[in-house]
Amino acid sequence: MRIFRFKTNIFKSDLEKIGNILSQYKGIRWKIDNDSKNNVLQVDGYGVTPQEIIKTIKAAGFECQEL
Repeated sequence: MRIFRFKTNIFKSDLEKIGNILSQYKGIRWKIDNDSKNNVLQVDGYGVTPQEIIKTIKAAGFECQEL
């Protein structure tokens, strides 16, 4: 299993939207740490690259940078 972490501007109010977006990637788990100052998105799984996640999150109008 691979683990990726990203700095984002995703907040609790965005979780449903992000869930719908990330559901296109089968076999991953994700979570947002809204208690961190960087709203860290962690993605665990196989079959996806950090670049794909970044592109998808940015296309949805959010900031996303790999940590």
